[in-house]
Amino acid sequence: MNQEKRVFPICGMALSSFLAAGCILDVTDHHPRPAPAPVGSLTVDWTVARRSDVRACAREGARDTEVEIIVYRGDREVAREFAHCEDFSLTVDLPPDEYKVYVTLVERGSDRPVTTTLPLEEIDIVKGADLNVDVDFPATSFLRR
Repeated sequence: MNQEKRVFPICGMALSSFLAAGCILDVTDHHPRPAPAPVGSLTVDWTVARRSDVRACAREGARDTEVEIIVYRGDREVAREFAHCEDFSLTVDLPPDEYKVYVTLVERGSDRPVTTTLPLEEIDIVKGADLNVDVDFPATSFLRR
């Protein structure tokens, strides 16, 4: 009986050290992740009737509106972004290339135009650079309802 009491603990220790050896984790990344795509950015800053205070949008009848920015590479739409009129700025990250950009003030939720569309032709985005473009929605750009 004494021999039995000695064999089981020894066997248990041998078995547990064998099992522990099989639980080693290899955390080396054998598949390197691709580098992030190089990008630049376009920042559109806008004013309403040459004003950028929070009441400017409401003053010109543009309450509950958003600025919609649509970006095209050639004839293909590559980005469509929205920001509240009162934000007066929106940044879009884009790969380096030449783009056409259209900026319109639209009704929030329905995307119905409130102003005429302002075209920004030949926008060149450069890797690692931020291109700033200023636009104004003059009182004459507002569509009559």
